[in-house]
Amino acid sequence: MNDYIGRNIKFLCDRYSLSQDEFGAQFGLNKSVVGTYVRGISHPKIDTIQKICSKYQFSMDDFVNHDLSEKYTGHTPASEMQKVMEEAAVYKAENAALLRTIEAQRDTIEAMRVTIDTLLKR
Repeated sequence: MNDYIGRNIKFLCDRYSLSQDEFGAQFGLNKSVVGTYVRGISHPKIDTIQKICSKYQFSMDDFVNHDLSEKYTGHTPASEMQKVMEEAAVYKAENAALLRTIEAQRDTIEAMRVTIDTLLKR
């Protein structure tokens, strides 16, 4: 299971240009305690998590179980980016195949027109 709490505290500090000391002061915590959270050595008490989530308007689920930097900055993880690129390659190949099919159908239609014109001239 991933530990997102420390990462999310760091994200909030970065996003709002707060030092760990400034961040901690909002919740009655000193800098060293916030540092232990950021490094994943310890975790805030549930009431502190509730206060953080309330102040910054995140659900507790998001704060505890998700990387907020990915969710709120548009960052796409490498694995997801690889998937997007693979899907784009598939769509590009399908598009090329459809264009070849359309061109072949145009050629067939033109050949039918020639045949019809030839038959009508008889």
